[in-house]
Amino acid sequence: MEILVKENNYKIDIDYKSDDKLKDFLRGRSESKFLIVTDENVFSLYEERMKNLMEGLEYFIFKITPGEESKSIKNFVDINKFLVEKNFNRGDVIIAFGGGVVGDLGGYVAASYLRGIDFVAVPTTLLSMIDSSVGGKNGINFMNLKNQIGSFYFPKYVHIDYSFLETLDERNINNGLAEIFKYSVLKDRELFEYLKSADDLDYERIIYKSLNIKLDFVRDDERDKGKRQKLNLGHTIGHGIESLSNYQLNHGESIGIGTIYMARTAYKLGLAEDDFYKDLIEAFKNHNLPISYDFDTDEILEVLHHDKKIKNNRINIIIPIKIGEVMSKKIDFDELRKIIELGKNDE
Repeated sequence: MEILVKENNYKIDIDYKSDDKLKDFLRGRSESKFLIVTDENVFSLYEERMKNLMEGLEYFIFKITPGEESKSIKNFVDINKFLVEKNFNRGDVIIAFGGGVVGDLGGYVAASYLRGIDFVAVPTTLLSMIDSSVGGKNGINFMNLKNQIGSFYFPKYVHIDYSFLETLDERNINNGLAEIFKYSVLKDRELFEYLKSADDLDYERIIYKSLNIKLDFVRDDERDKGKRQKLNLGHTIGHGIESLSNYQLNHGESIGIGTIYMARTAYKLGLAEDDFYKDLIEAFKNHNLPISYDFDTDEILEVLHHDKKIKNNRINIIIPIKIGEVMSKKIDFDELRKIIELGKNDE
């Protein structure tokens, strides 16, 4: 499958066990130097594939330690030093070959080095395939705050091969699945019903549907000023949970819990048409996804005071009304406290 993103002039290819289109793209840049940013786990699995992919091209590999902690100032500086030492210029390319951490870090380096060099995304996890590899957001964590420093910068090309998913365990698959559930709550009840009941997931189908939902919200709102903000469903509480857990809960798990809490709050406040949050909980249980996380409200509010969505001491939250429809609401922190308390209380 192919998706053309006309607004930012790049293409997304979705394939299975084929690097042909990626090779064609790279060989069209044969005069460029390439830096592959990856992590040690991905490199150990796909070293030979990388060598085959880059055969005949001038390339280097920069490996980072797997995990959220690698989205750091130190790694950002170290990669930039490497680029300077190897005389990379604006005609050269960074390839992020890995999951969301690799993609966010590699994308931010590409956006910053020489004020921007070309960037190619080769996502290897379900979450990065349907979320972080597209949409143009990238960045690093700072002072235990998620994506506190970053930029908007779009790739030149995205190559999605869902055969990479065959090396992932259930938890890493579910990390992406929780985000796909979020997309279904945003806009696609049919997708929700499919996810809720499916035993063997059709990855090509759900990746394609998820990308088109995300790109519909990103379209004409690259800088997150309008309708794109609806993609933040579950993220306000979810990012707080992720930070409070010291990243023991991964991103998708945290956003999934945040989505359930917001749906429960919407029902309790009379904003939701029915108690569909119970359908969410049952669907999450069917896929062994966590449905709750215990935290102190004061602690999460302290984290959320650094949220990027804050303006004039008010924060924009996304409230699900029903499966397939959400609303935006700007609130102060007293209202946010009430919403958090309602959401985490399952009575």
